[in-house]
Amino acid sequence: MSSSNDLYKDQFIVEINSRSNSDASDEQLISENALDYGSTKEINDSILQVDLENLPQGRQFGVFSTIVLFISRIFGSGIWATPALVFQGVGGSPLLFFIMWIIAALMAFAGLFIYLELGSIVPKSGGTKVFLEFIYPRPFLLISVVFAIFQLVFSMSITNALVFGKYLLFALGFEPDYIETSQASSNIGMGLIIITCLVHGISVKTGLFVQNFLGALKLFLVAIMTITGIYVLITPTQLTGLPNHFHWDEVFKFQDSSIVTTSSLSSSLLNCFFTFGGWSSVHTLSSEIQNPNRTFKIAGPISLILALLNFTLINIAYLKIIPHDEIMEIGPLIGSILFEKIFGYKLGRQFITISIAISSASNVFVVIYSLVRMNQEIFREGYFPYSGFFASNSKIFKTPITCLVLTCFTNCIWLYLLPQGGDSFNYIISLEGYTGQIFLLLTSIGIFIIRYRFPHSRASIRASRIGTILIIFVTLFIIISPFFTKDSNQAKLGGLPPYYILSPLILISCVGFWGLKFKILPYLFGYELENEVKELHDGLTIKKWVKVYH
Repeated sequence: MSSSNDLYKDQFIVEINSRSNSDASDEQLISENALDYGSTKEINDSILQVDLENLPQGRQFGVFSTIVLFISRIFGSGIWATPALVFQGVGGSPLLFFIMWIIAALMAFAGLFIYLELGSIVPKSGGTKVFLEFIYPRPFLLISVVFAIFQLVFSMSITNALVFGKYLLFALGFEPDYIETSQASSNIGMGLIIITCLVHGISVKTGLFVQNFLGALKLFLVAIMTITGIYVLITPTQLTGLPNHFHWDEVFKFQDSSIVTTSSLSSSLLNCFFTFGGWSSVHTLSSEIQNPNRTFKIAGPISLILALLNFTLINIAYLKIIPHDEIMEIGPLIGSILFEKIFGYKLGRQFITISIAISSASNVFVVIYSLVRMNQEIFREGYFPYSGFFASNSKIFKTPITCLVLTCFTNCIWLYLLPQGGDSFNYIISLEGYTGQIFLLLTSIGIFIIRYRFPHSRASIRASRIGTILIIFVTLFIIISPFFTKDSNQAKLGGLPPYYILSPLILISCVGFWGLKFKILPYLFGYELENEVKELHDGLTIKKWVKVYH
C-alpha cells in the first residue's frame, strides 16, 4: 500500500480505506477471510480494515464548530431543569446532591475517553452504534438491529423542546401552575421541532449557521452562569441583599429522608448524567469532522471542563439563593426562579429566562441534527421497510429530508401523547437514560474486550482503566437498584409501567424483531438473507437485504 493511517502503535496496524483523499489512501485492502463488522473488517490479530467514507455533505466541522456542538449539546435544558429533580430524589440532602453531580461528572469524563479510544479505532459516523457493532459482531446483526430500533424509538429532543416551551411561557408572565398543567408548553415545543427540521431540511449550511449562531448566544449564557455563580459565591450577603440558605452545618440534613430509595438515587444519577449527556452524541458525526481524532481530543475535554465549572457554580447558587423546601416543589422551572430572585422580574424572569429558552432551542438544533444523521446511518443498513427512501438525501436540498420528517413526526407524537407536569419530564429522562445506560455498560465492557482481543496493541487515544471500571460499576447500580425498591410510584407515569420495566421490554421486543427477520422466517421458509450494496443518486450507498432460496 502507498499509504496508511495507523491508529494503533506497536504491532497493531489499522488500515484506513477511503473513497476520497481527505483522510487516507484510495487503495483497497481485500481479504476473503476478513470478518465483516459493517464499517470495520478484522483481517487478522494485528490488522483491521476500516472503511472511512466521506458523506456527500463533506467534512464541515473544525475544532470551533465541534466545541460549539459539544457545548450546545451539554449546555441545554439539563442544568436549568434537572437540579430540582435531583434534589428531590436525594430527599433534599445537600451532601447527596453534590455526590450525585460528582459521580456524573466523573462518569462523563471517563465515558468521553472511552469514546475517544473507540473513535480512534472506528472513525466513522454512528457513534455508539458503530462501536457496539465492532465490539459484538456475534450473534450476527443482533446488536445492530437492537440498537437501531432503540435509536428510532428514542430519536427525540422533547425534554429540550419542553423546557423551551415552559421557559418561554414563564418569561411571558404565565404562572407556574398553568405552565405545568396545560398543553401550551408542548405545543410550543412542537413548533420548535418543526422549525428546526425545516431549517435543517432546506440546507446543511443554513442549519450549521443557525447552530453556530445559537451556540454563540449560548456562550453568552454560559458567561452569565459563570458570573452569577461567582457573584453569589464570593460576594457577602450584606452587599448582595440576597438570603443565604446554604449552611455547612446543614450539609447532612434531609428535607425528607423517607423518599430516598435506591430507585430515587438511580433516577437522580440519570438526571445528572442527562445534564452532562452531550459528550456521547458528537461521535455520531465523525464522518463530518475534520481530522476527527485531533478535533475530538481537543474539543471534548475543553467542553466538559467548562460544563463542570459552570454546573458547580450554578448548583451552589441554587442551594444558596432558593429555600430548600421550595426546591423540593419547584420542578423544571428552577433556573428561571433563581435568576428572578437574583436579578428581579424584568432582567431575571424575562431577559435571562428568554436566554435559557434560546439555550434549549440551540440544544434542539444540535440534537435533531445528530439524531437525523444517526437515523440515516441506520436506514442505510436496510433492516426496515422503505429503508432506501428514508436513507436518501433530497435531490433538491441535498439533505436527508425524509429522515428529518420521520424524526419530526416521532418528536411531535411524544409531545402530544405525554401528560403534562414535572413527572412526565422526569419519566422521559429516566426511560431514555436507563436504556442508554445499558448500551453504555456494553460499550465500557467492550474496551476490555478489545484489549483482550489485541493484547499487544495500544490505542493512540486510551481510556483510563479506573475510569472505565467506575462507569461499569455505576451503570450496574443504575440498572439493578430500582428493582430493589419497594415503592416504585416515583418511576411510573400514568398507566405506563416503571421506566426500568418498560426499557427492558422495549429491548426484548427489539431482540424479537431481529430473531423473527434474520432467524425464524429464513428457517421456516428456506431462504437466506444476503445484502446487496446500492448506490443512490448522490453517491451515498445503502444495503438491500434480498432473499436467496436454497
